[in-house]
Amino acid sequence: MAIALLGFMVWAHHMFTSGLAPFLQLPFMILTYIIGVPTGIKIFSWTATLFGGKIHYSTAMLFAIGFIGLFTIGGITGIFLAAIPFDLHVHGTYFIVAHLHYVLVGGSLMGVFAGMYYWFPKMSGRLLNETLGKIHFWLFFIGFNCTFLPMHWLGMLGMPREVATYDPQFTFWNRFESVSSYLMTFAILIFFVNVLWSIRNGRRSGPNPWGARTLEWQIPSPPHYYNFKHVPTVYGLPYDFSQPLPYKGLEEELTDSPPVAAGAH
Repeated sequence: MAIALLGFMVWAHHMFTSGLAPFLQLPFMILTYIIGVPTGIKIFSWTATLFGGKIHYSTAMLFAIGFIGLFTIGGITGIFLAAIPFDLHVHGTYFIVAHLHYVLVGGSLMGVFAGMYYWFPKMSGRLLNETLGKIHFWLFFIGFNCTFLPMHWLGMLGMPREVATYDPQFTFWNRFESVSSYLMTFAILIFFVNVLWSIRNGRRSGPNPWGARTLEWQIPSPPHYYNFKHVPTVYGLPYDFSQPLPYKGLEEELTDSPPVAAGAH
């Protein structure tokens, strides 16, 4: 909620170089710094959720962990850009491109891939191939960082964004980024191959391949169009993994008796 509220108050940090009056620049700089506080709390919250858990490095988990790392880098560079003197130096350069992609691609797209590998069994009844999934993750993760990490120092050296030509001193890193982007593209092609292959030939997932306790995994995969025939009776907590899985919903969903399931408040 703090991020949502403060998000309405930071828009002028995109306008530091537009001739905005100095007395307006200062409050927007301070507000941009402040929004980093709830964002940092959110990142620590994600990390604390993993801390002390028995982590299984499935493809979905790899993408989730990769998302935290890349999104954090994007957030840190955002703190740099909140400083007016630094923003004046790198505005309109490749540093902005790098920051934007670490937030949006490293954040959103990594999260989308994590969700796809996790939810695909519920949608299709089959698991995506884990070997292809891990190849997809590592090629994408390495290709992404090799594409966008060098843009930070290119931007600080003054290379402008959205140009067709550039100073010869920037040739090596631009070619390096271009080759790395092909690696990232190849990784996404592997993902589509994995999806198409797994729809027909993937290992059947059963109703609950992850041993999850939440309600959506207590019904068949893929689910019936009506989900639950009856409003389920919830008697367990969704994250109480120290207890045996109270899994009684599926067989009762196949009959007309009211289901008893665990997993949601």
